[in-house]
Amino acid sequence: MKRPLLAAGLCLVLVGLGTIGVRHESSAELQRALASFRANLPPDARFEYDHAYPRFLARGAGFENARFIRGGTTLTAHVLTVNNPSGYLTTGLSFSKIHAEGITLSGPVSGRIGELTLNKLLLPPVSREKHDVSDLPPLSQIHFRHGQIRDVALGTPDHCALNLANAAVDNYGHDDGNSGMVHEAHAVCAEDSLPAQRLSALTKIPTGPLALDIGDLRESGIRYARAVALVEQWVPSDISGEAKSLSALKAQGDLSEVPSKSEARNIGIALLGMRLQYEKLLSRQWKEGDKRLGEGTLNNTTIQFSKPYALAPFMPDGIHIETLTQSATTDTKTNVSVISMRGTTPKSFDYEATMELANVVTPDPKHGPTLISMSLTYRDDASNLDDLFGRIAALRGQSIAELKSTFALPLALMAQKAPGLDALPAFVLAPSGHSLTVSFHPPEPIDVTAIKALSAQFSADPTMAQRWLAPPVLTSSMK
Repeated sequence: MKRPLLAAGLCLVLVGLGTIGVRHESSAELQRALASFRANLPPDARFEYDHAYPRFLARGAGFENARFIRGGTTLTAHVLTVNNPSGYLTTGLSFSKIHAEGITLSGPVSGRIGELTLNKLLLPPVSREKHDVSDLPPLSQIHFRHGQIRDVALGTPDHCALNLANAAVDNYGHDDGNSGMVHEAHAVCAEDSLPAQRLSALTKIPTGPLALDIGDLRESGIRYARAVALVEQWVPSDISGEAKSLSALKAQGDLSEVPSKSEARNIGIALLGMRLQYEKLLSRQWKEGDKRLGEGTLNNTTIQFSKPYALAPFMPDGIHIETLTQSATTDTKTNVSVISMRGTTPKSFDYEATMELANVVTPDPKHGPTLISMSLTYRDDASNLDDLFGRIAALRGQSIAELKSTFALPLALMAQKAPGLDALPAFVLAPSGHSLTVSFHPPEPIDVTAIKALSAQFSADPTMAQRWLAPPVLTSSMK
């Protein structure tokens, strides 16, 4: 397959088949159009069907058991209809409706799609020159007012699979009125699959199986075509090629309208040895004057770690967070955002993080996101850290007291080098019932991508280290 967006690629092939029905009002005209279509197919491709007929009222065409065969790939639609086509491949095609039922695919991707419908579809010009009708534009460049797909079951030889009960998108490729829904979707790729290996190579973290489970998802205001354009940049057209780094991606404008909102239930995500599950998600974005605001809530979140994850031997079977909240406020004049996150499980723990950043919502092409300040607070109400130390101590054949005694000297030396972290040793040695707050206010905003290089800069410049690792730049307190 030339494109990794498998289900989307199937949709586009069906659109390509539909183009042969343009402006034909009799069986003879239709047969001449089919002959012209076949003559322009690539040498290794052919189009077959059991029956073709003009659709007079819809100014289109219909096919029974339409088959598109190219190389080792065969796409079959038991029923394919094309309504009100207009335009040409070289100038752009539009259709009032394309509908297909009983779709099956065999080849690098195999499986079935029960039903596919696209209303008010618009394709951009393919080429000013002679061009294969089967080589269609990227999915991010098409437009349609309503699309729906049902009963999807697709798989690949390297153990990737997608099962989907129902999904729909409105106003895809348009700036306003975007919305979508997904019901019962399950996607998985084994840890030896190409997507899992590529993600592992990109993140330098040991591979694990990838999975996405969605019970129900409903969104409005999300510009899906712009999100797809980002994916198309990252994933090469030849799936065996090298993916771009995330920093090399070109901005696609705002990915969401304002206002926008999302609601989801029973979501599960697995990657890189971790699995995240949550029961319910609610989020929204809106504007008030020059401020752009957003908030979101996750209920009953569980995080689990599997063997590939480096910390798995030390972690509990699962971390449960009863409530996760996030809020963001952006001044559209200064492009400065304040983002706050909080996670809490009563009688267990509470953490809160606040960051002030510039160039996040609408990045400056010449300047990436920069950190202005940040603050982190963690409170341990149920001996969570002592339980962690207990697991580490057990693996080392020590008691918790013996393990903590080995921390004492390194923590003291760290506090000498970084006076702003002077509260950390006391908290590590006696965390239960206490909270730790660490704040960082760099003397000047720092590029987010440069943060990981600070350690090397501190080693090379002791004066800089003294200034940045002590109050008022770096502070900590224990309560």
